[in-house]
Amino acid sequence: MSPSETGAPAAGTAATLTERLAAATENLRELEQLVKSGDLDTRVLQEFRNAVDHIRGTSWAVQQWIGLRNERGDPYSVIPTLSAERVRRGAALLKDLLLDIQSGEVAIETPGLDKLYPVVVDLEQRLKMVLRRPG
Repeated sequence: MSPSETGAPAAGTAATLTERLAAATENLRELEQLVKSGDLDTRVLQEFRNAVDHIRGTSWAVQQWIGLRNERGDPYSVIPTLSAERVRRGAALLKDLLLDIQSGEVAIETPGLDKLYPVVVDLEQRLKMVLRRPG
């Protein structure tokens, strides 16, 4: 079985990931200084804040997962937290998309709308089923 089949990281992957996280942390610190200048588009800043917020939630859940796994706890207990984060982030993205549609920034010519529509319809149907379920 390969490392990807067992869920174990490939040799060198952890070191590479650690290096990338360290570099990203340094980039974020540099960006923080630039953001403080205030010379930027507020929508871009909001997108950045949303992305950072999403990463914070995901990284916290991954840290919990690793901690529970290392302590012989049940790492799967973190899955509801990850699902809740996806729901929260999905709602935020959809809200932003609605604003983009209302402002005319997203129109029939926008690439990907044909793929988005059936997904949204399916999501609506599944949400109806989930929300109608008692308890």
